[in-house]
Amino acid sequence: MLRKISAYLSLISLVAVTLVPAMTASAAPRNGNQQRHVEKKAAPEFSKTNGSTATVRVLIQTKGTPNANHDGALTRAHGNKRASYDELNTIVADVPLNEVAGLAARSDVLYVAPDRPVKAQMNLTNDTTGVTQVQSGQPGASGVDGKGVTIAIFDSGISANHPDFLTKNKSRVIASVDFSGSKRRGDADGHGTGVAGVAAGSGATSGGYAANYAGVAPGANLVDVRVLDENGIGRTSNVLAAINWMIQNRARYNIRVANLSLSMPVRESFHTDPLCKAVELAVRSGIVVVCSSGNLGRTDVITGYNADGSAIYQMAYGTVGSPGNSPYVITVGATDSHETVRRSDDTVASFSSKGPTHFDHLVKPDIVAPGRRIVAAMSQEVNTTLANEYPARIVQPVSSSAARNVYFNYSGTSFSAPVIAGTVALMLDANKSLTPSLVKAILVKTAQALPNSGSKAQSLFSQGAGLVNAGAAVNFARAVVPNADHLVAGNNVLRANNTLKSFGAMNIGGENVKLSSRVIYADGVLFKNQPVLTDGIMLSDGIMLSDGIMLS
Repeated sequence: MLRKISAYLSLISLVAVTLVPAMTASAAPRNGNQQRHVEKKAAPEFSKTNGSTATVRVLIQTKGTPNANHDGALTRAHGNKRASYDELNTIVADVPLNEVAGLAARSDVLYVAPDRPVKAQMNLTNDTTGVTQVQSGQPGASGVDGKGVTIAIFDSGISANHPDFLTKNKSRVIASVDFSGSKRRGDADGHGTGVAGVAAGSGATSGGYAANYAGVAPGANLVDVRVLDENGIGRTSNVLAAINWMIQNRARYNIRVANLSLSMPVRESFHTDPLCKAVELAVRSGIVVVCSSGNLGRTDVITGYNADGSAIYQMAYGTVGSPGNSPYVITVGATDSHETVRRSDDTVASFSSKGPTHFDHLVKPDIVAPGRRIVAAMSQEVNTTLANEYPARIVQPVSSSAARNVYFNYSGTSFSAPVIAGTVALMLDANKSLTPSLVKAILVKTAQALPNSGSKAQSLFSQGAGLVNAGAAVNFARAVVPNADHLVAGNNVLRANNTLKSFGAMNIGGENVKLSSRVIYADGVLFKNQPVLTDGIMLSDGIMLSDGIMLS
């Protein structure tokens, strides 16, 4: 999905495409006893049934389209057919455990597997970042969903009629403006709707799908700021005009967060880059600006192979684009959750762009978030670019009664950024007085550094402060004084009787995630036991991230 950047420095949508080669199953051996043969046709969970008559739901892969012979075999096995998918040559049935081997042994059956629980990546994203706990509520605190906070999505548009953006038949896309210059309306590309879905989709259409695909802040409002055309391309001037409009209309729509999942090559220092200057002014106006780092974090040179046979590529540093190179924005890289809720096995996605920044040599990204195989809302426009180019990535329901063509499987730092934008909306829902600097400081303070990321320098240039912990960030936001936007240098940041020791570990995916001790200073906040606001403090030891974060 990555598109070439034209000579006039056109903006591109930052989306990485993962191409998964088809797997070919080995043929079963012609010789050997029936038990060995059946074991290869049945999932390992069925290797020891011990004659149990307990009922289990199975997926029976048939040789050819399911037919009456399969139905008869199920009846004789005292089974109950739940569904039949002719296009997939699969039957879903409830059968006694002790009948599985007999069904698997049939010549017209290819394989029998249990109907295992599946979590798609958007659902997984909310679990592994602590968002699920925040939305449902934590001990002593009610849940938050971003209600009352508006996120401006600078992208290819938002399909405002998607059910995931409706509340009581009224769209949460409260305004739409178009600076793209395109003749097509809505989200003809498909990228922007996905970004908006990750940030604030409600998951309302998830019934009949494998998981609930709610976004991070399903109660937040959205403003559709279209700056990219149906091919995901725009110009810097489009974005500048749009940022100008946003600042002018910030109070009217209560825009507190802006998400820019777009980029262009860095050609000068952030001090003079027009796009960097524009986002700086947006931040100074009180808007938290979140940007994707880019998808240029590796070359095509293969340096080795993982245990599963996948290629290991040479990393490419200094690849963060503009405006992600600005120290004023929150720049987000991507992680791979490896289809588990556990954080300990998460890694930085190889495609995720890495620092340092060109010209200014700042460490970027600031933070990382899940960005591989993210399921989110799909544009409802006709003949969208992404759906036409990647039809296999349209998520299919598991129920015949479910709505179709409403979710898409995305990858790229474009979809990591809205995880952070949504998290910011949750933080602002918990404490509306937070400033952009405090938001950034809290996010990096509560992030968790991922292990196995190379040397200290490689780790910093790949993940910044680490993987977002939305639960801890919201807890910290609640503990900040309610008049944070009026703090001056020397004031305590936390409410009375709150210190850093007040924050206990969170349980995410069965693992205790503690508040990081790495970040000791960030964006004007000195994180001693009782954090205080400072006025440009610079400490001599430690590692500086961007121009306002220091790690111990």
